[in-house]
Amino acid sequence: MRIAAADLFCGAGGMSSGLVAACQALGLDVDLVAVDHWQVAIETHSANLPGARHICARIEAVNPREVVPGGYLRLLCASPECTHHSVARGGRPVSDQARAGAWEIVRWASELFVENILVENVPEFRACGPVGRRGRPLKSGRGKTFAAWVAALKNLGYAVEWRVLCAADFGDPTTRRRLFVQATRGREAIAWPEPTHNETGDGLARWRAAREVIDWGMRGQSIFDRKRPLAAATLRRIETGLRRFGGESAGPWIEALRAGKRQRCDGRAMGAMVIGQQSCAAARDVGAPVPTVSCAGAIALVEPFLVRFQGSHAGKADADRRVLPLGRPAPTLDTSNRLGLVEPMMADILFRMLQPAELAQAQGFPQGYQFSGNKGDVVRQIGNAVPHNTARALCEAILRRTG
Repeated sequence: MRIAAADLFCGAGGMSSGLVAACQALGLDVDLVAVDHWQVAIETHSANLPGARHICARIEAVNPREVVPGGYLRLLCASPECTHHSVARGGRPVSDQARAGAWEIVRWASELFVENILVENVPEFRACGPVGRRGRPLKSGRGKTFAAWVAALKNLGYAVEWRVLCAADFGDPTTRRRLFVQATRGREAIAWPEPTHNETGDGLARWRAAREVIDWGMRGQSIFDRKRPLAAATLRRIETGLRRFGGESAGPWIEALRAGKRQRCDGRAMGAMVIGQQSCAAARDVGAPVPTVSCAGAIALVEPFLVRFQGSHAGKADADRRVLPLGRPAPTLDTSNRLGLVEPMMADILFRMLQPAELAQAQGFPQGYQFSGNKGDVVRQIGNAVPHNTARALCEAILRRTG
């Protein structure tokens, strides 16, 4: 059986690859239309999903009736721009035009017969409302635009539900949390996938650890012998991670950090880590989804961990939030590379940023997935993507429900 589907704002193909995998699991073929305005993303999508029909254009310039001649879609997936909803923007003004992508979904649903709709966005999308003269959301209108958008879908005959899901619960090694909205026609209840993983492994598979995505053959650079020293905030975060994931229980450190330089020390001083005059806190172990990694293969007195970069604060509270274990899934990825790997060695501490291939694995992309563009383009595509396994679980639940 062959189904018709579309992926709007398809990007590199996280949602599309999940949809194709779901169809394969259910014995279905899919006629997929993929739309995105960024040529680089379309090139990536085309390289990995050559069976899809690709359209590189702004979504408002695309006529649904022309690209879907039959006028019918079993499933319409969409990941409209989230930048102007996300708390990651801080206090910067928002753009109503940039937030208008969600209304294009309503247009497609009104011009075609779309049986099921699946929309992905940041959780803050639920709070979307009108903006004032200064380009900032009005507190009095909080959530009104989202409510109007939901009402528009209901007026077209859809039942609408939404949930915030954690990708780690569906086998992606990242704790990325995103809002998913389903809109469906018909009398059958909306179907949501059951989690396959949880944090403790109680009754389900345990969350996949960040250590799984690390290329341990790629070595970092010493934090001591650098032409350009690491920033004070970075060093404080590294110190926090050393304390949190090693501590006195890890035994004496061969080196102590003092003012960003390495000095020999012994006795009680071996257990002290001092960078400047402040301690730091923001490291995370690699045994969890991307952030605690085992020490296998490394001569380490302290477990490796991840440091997350976001903002320029260098205080202790900031550092505490930004050190992550490798034994858990990776944290949420965005369009910039913000994850660094710290590897404490017997006589050194190595540090490097995670590479695009590792970030792609954290988002659940299949092995060998090919990305177009330069390094910055690749990181942007990965950060914008819907985690592959989460997309597959959602699409499979939808397609099973509708037969």
